[in-house]
Amino acid sequence: MLLIIYSFFVLGIIYFGKDKKTEFLIFIYGSFVGFIIETIGTQISGYQSFTQPDVFGIPYWLVVSWGFGFLLMKRVGLIIATGSPWANK
Repeated sequence: MLLIIYSFFVLGIIYFGKDKKTEFLIFIYGSFVGFIIETIGTQISGYQSFTQPDVFGIPYWLVVSWGFGFLLMKRVGLIIATGSPWANK
């Protein structure tokens, strides 16, 4: 249930932003990359584990957090470069 609420929250932030298409693609890409990295970490190398995993030994919320982290990096980069998180270039 919390995953659904968090997902709607993140998608709402993306939807009400000015750069919807790019940010949605960054979110999807970040979620995919996070899923791959966490899968490698839990299943292949075994350097981490979770007490209540959901799929492939990974909690759902962690994949969503990776996507949101990628969005955060994009916005911080724009703030540093232009002074505005919504600059379109």
